[in-house]
Amino acid sequence: MNTLAKILAPVLVLVYTVTSSYAAYEVASCDSNPDFTANSCNECFIGGTVTQGDNKGLLTDVWKNTSDASQVLFKEEQELPQIIGLNGATWTEVKASESVDFWQYTVDLDALYDEEQLGYALTAGSEVTWIESTLGSAYQLSSNPAAAGENVGIIAYDIATHQVQEGGELTVDADITRECVLFTSAEGETPVTPTPPTTPTPPTELPKTGPEHVLLALAALLLGFGFLKFRRKA
Repeated sequence: MNTLAKILAPVLVLVYTVTSSYAAYEVASCDSNPDFTANSCNECFIGGTVTQGDNKGLLTDVWKNTSDASQVLFKEEQELPQIIGLNGATWTEVKASESVDFWQYTVDLDALYDEEQLGYALTAGSEVTWIESTLGSAYQLSSNPAAAGENVGIIAYDIATHQVQEGGELTVDADITRECVLFTSAEGETPVTPTPPTTPTPPTELPKTGPEHVLLALAALLLGFGFLKFRRKA
């Protein structure tokens, strides 16, 4: 599968409520994994398995108001999603251009702007896709030393909304929901077996042909010759 296909294939749809049919990923109990607890998650999803080089793009989130009153969202209070590497895995933000942001608010959210509330109002029982990754943007698993089944990344962020009270006033304190999507390793990097060091072979000794060796050779010949002559005289 080429890089473009990897970017376009997976679609992440996070949902403000676990009852929505928009949940593309499996809903999980936030007590089911210690990484959910460590990241203070209270809306949790299983993102599936990934291998090194995989991309998670075309990301969106749906805000659904399941209360019996309108809710108001202020962009200034929102924490944009980010991915956190786990167990030594690293992720890279891939973008079509450095001049574009990774995340953007949708035109559907902008259409909900309320001049009176100075924010974006969602009526009870309604829902809207409020945030999306820009075209060509994706989270890429750039390195993965984790074993199969280990957690390698978690997308985590807060959604802050205010409830509209009976008199039209907003609750002072925002209701915070921290959404998390957990990814696990399908296959880690193949371990590299270190090559044992080789013992160097001693160099073959060259024949000794220097002047001193020639003299020693001649002396040995003369001694041998003298020994033969001595024996003949005897």
